[in-house]
Amino acid sequence: MSGFWSLSSSAACVSVGISLYGVIAYLAGILDGGTRPRMASWVAWCTANTVFAVVAYLEGAYLAAGINAASATMNAAVIALGLRRGVSLRPGDNIDWACLLSSIACVLVTVEISEKTFGALLAICANLIATVPTLRHAWSKPREETWQMFAANAFAGALGVFGVLLASGYQFATVAGPLITAIGNVGLVTLTVGRGRIAEPAVVPMRVG
Repeated sequence: MSGFWSLSSSAACVSVGISLYGVIAYLAGILDGGTRPRMASWVAWCTANTVFAVVAYLEGAYLAAGINAASATMNAAVIALGLRRGVSLRPGDNIDWACLLSSIACVLVTVEISEKTFGALLAICANLIATVPTLRHAWSKPREETWQMFAANAFAGALGVFGVLLASGYQFATVAGPLITAIGNVGLVTLTVGRGRIAEPAVVPMRVG
């Protein structure tokens, strides 16, 4: 194999491909009108993934930077289509505000502070905060979320971690992005599928005669 086309780059390509499948399913759900993304979550995820990409690039981990940049691009696509379909970007409650403020802080700290590990930690915090509104949304309205997106991202995140470890070994600042993606999406797909089954309307028996 060439120096570029290695097992790590293959894992990264498969990871991005799986994420792309997931985001296409999610975008299709938005177009159908059944999926309504929690916009504050997607803005914060987009910001966090952008920061992960910048941190990885500055650390010389170009594979990790590419994976995180692809994730940020897909997040941006969901935001753009959600806006076009009339989903409001305005924060609805305090946790939405926390998502947006953590995104701003994440960018400012990454720009001003040269310590990239701290930037990655702050991006993890932003990512976790961003997951809370979608968790609440999946709990209250599971049919307004597309579980295939979260399942694809969970698997893609795990593959991304594998590819990054192969390419550059363990460095917290570079492996943090795909790792937190995998963990967060495992939680989201579990809740969306499980809650969706629980929330299915009970079949009411019909009286005959």
